This record gives sequence, structure tokens and C-alpha cells, in this order.
Amino acid sequence: MLSTKTKYFLEKPSFLDNPHGWIPHIPFAFYLVEVLKPRLIVELGTYSGNAYFAFCQAANHLSPETRCFAVDTWKGDIHVGAYGNEVFERVKAINETHFSEISTLLKMPFDDALSTFADRSIDLLHIDGTHTYEAVSHDFASWLPKLNSRGVVLLHDTRVEREGFGVKRFFDEIKSRYPNVEFPFGEGLAVICTGDDPPQAIIELISVVARDNFLLKIFEVLGNNILLTRERDLFREEVLKMRKLTVELNLQIREKSGEVKKLQKKLQQVRGSRSG
Repeated sequence: MLSTKTKYFLEKPSFLDNPHGWIPHIPFAFYLVEVLKPRLIVELGTYSGNAYFAFCQAANHLSPETRCFAVDTWKGDIHVGAYGNEVFERVKAINETHFSEISTLLKMPFDDALSTFADRSIDLLHIDGTHTYEAVSHDFASWLPKLNSRGVVLLHDTRVEREGFGVKRFFDEIKSRYPNVEFPFGEGLAVICTGDDPPQAIIELISVVARDNFLLKIFEVLGNNILLTRERDLFREEVLKMRKLTVELNLQIREKSGEVKKLQKKLQQVRGSRSG
């Protein structure tokens, strides 16, 4: 159940960017931080930061002891494609301005970051890197020893069945081993308790969802509201740009029309002088 004391999941995220796949899960990210009060959050695959900055925002307000780490090369992969350094520079600027006291960016491959963290130290691990079966199974196995007895793992894109995506296959293989719940919207998000002392809040959530999926619907509605608001704002920005462009084009047309009229007048004068 959602405790009456947990209210931060109703807040609005402060930092959103493309792509939008993770946006519907932001209310649940807020909820997780509020109920878990994790000491250590690690994200594998941050890209533009929609998920990561949701964790940081909630931690900043709710759990000052929490420390967050984002691990990414910020170069892209086979699914998102390659991109320039401007993505990392934006993430870095937000991090330095708003979360420097609680957050660290590790610009490196996932395996290179393993030595940064002690075994059984991570409370919440978000795996959202390369989505092939081989990559996600490797990431899960490599980082599993880093999770403590209350550790929770998030796997994104569990409902994506496009060519080259293997998260669904991997989750189907392991979900009988661990207590888990899956959010079927927003391309799918699996919440997996990997330790022998799973958080009571997550166990209760799993139990409630097993009886009735209304809690999933609540998070879906809240998340889709954020997504639709974001898309509305982007549409309004595009409309304003188009209006500005239309005004500029109309001014150019008027200027050109004035120039054409002047040329026509001169042409008439030339023709008149020749006929005279």
C-alpha cells in the first residue's frame, strides 16, 4: 500500500530531456527513494539523466545521507546510437549546479567502475545500459555482489521486444529466483529484490499488486501525466517557434515585395523613357 506518509511521488521532476522512455516511471522513482531511504544508489546507463536526476531530486529532499553515482561513457551504444559530448556536458552542468554534494558522475565503462564500490554496499541499482541479452545478463551478474542484503535492482525495457533487445528474455529467466514486480508501461520496468532481507515496503507492494494491479495503474497515470505535460510543453515551444518564424518570413516577404515594387516602377520608367 501507499502510506499516507509518502507524498513525494506526487511531485514534479525538475530536469527532463529526450528520450522520454523512462519519464513514466519517475513517480515510482520518487516513491522508492522515499520508502527505502537508500544510502547508496548506482545507475548503469544514464544518458540524458531522466531517471538519475529523479533519484537525485528525491534524495536531496528526503534522504540527505543518500549518495548517488551515475556510470556511463556518454558516447552512446548500439541502441541509442552515437552522440556528441553535449549530452554529457548538460548532465554535468545540472549535476554540478544542483547535486554536487550527493552525486558523482563516473564517465567510464560499467566494468571499470566495479572497483569503486565495496561488495554488499549498494542499496539500489538501476541497470539501463546496452540492452542486448548478453550485456544485461553480464551487468546483472557483475554487479550482484555489490548489492547488500536489502538490495533492489531496477531493469528498464522489460517489455521491449524489438530486434537486439534482450532485457525481457533475461528478466523472464531470473524472475522466479527473486521477489519482484513489473511495471508494464513505459517500456517496462522490473523491480527485483536480490538480497536475503528485502525491504518491507517492496514486499508489501509485490503482495498488493499480486492481488490487484490498481497501484500499478496509479503510478501509470501519474507517470503518463508527467509525460503528456512534457510533450505539451514541447509542442507549445514548437508552436511559438513556428509563429516567430512565420512573423520573420512575413517581414521578409514584405521587404521583398517592396523591393519588387521598386524594381517594377524603375522598369516602367525605363520603358517610358525608351518609348518617348
